[in-house]
Amino acid sequence: MSIKLRFEHQSIQMQAVLNDDALVELLTFITKHKSDDILPPLPITPALNPFEEASPANLASASDRSVVVKAWMKKHSAAEILNKIKWDTYPEKILLMGAFHESKVETDNWRSADIENRFIEAKDARPSNFPRDIANGIKSGFVTTITARTYIVSRTGWNKIADVLGKMTPEEFNQ
Repeated sequence: MSIKLRFEHQSIQMQAVLNDDALVELLTFITKHKSDDILPPLPITPALNPFEEASPANLASASDRSVVVKAWMKKHSAAEILNKIKWDTYPEKILLMGAFHESKVETDNWRSADIENRFIEAKDARPSNFPRDIANGIKSGFVTTITARTYIVSRTGWNKIADVLGKMTPEEFNQ
């Protein structure tokens, strides 16, 4: 499992995914530099409320649209997702299978072999030139490189999927 870190200071905002071995150093750093200022509680938006169903309406109001997309993807198989979101290009299909993978496993990052297995699971043709297609997905901003061989779905990728899901009728969305 990886650590998701986000911090803000005046006009700087940054987020990163850290390896598990950074936890001890991170806790030490926080303990050493912790302020006594009281933080306001985190707001719970409808999309972040775990007791609320994912819906197209939540996609428009959610501050983190990926939460709603992941909730929707957890309810569907890989084949259903490819059939409901009929994208033709492999970079877009890799985006869908990467997002599907991230919604099903505890770690956010994935490798080409994970995505090839998701294509097999969906009984869909795998990309014949995965390096080219993943490079096109990265250029499009759908996917972000974590290491030389691991990737995650980018905010742009999550928003692209959310835009398509947001255009579905509630009946289509809940099928």
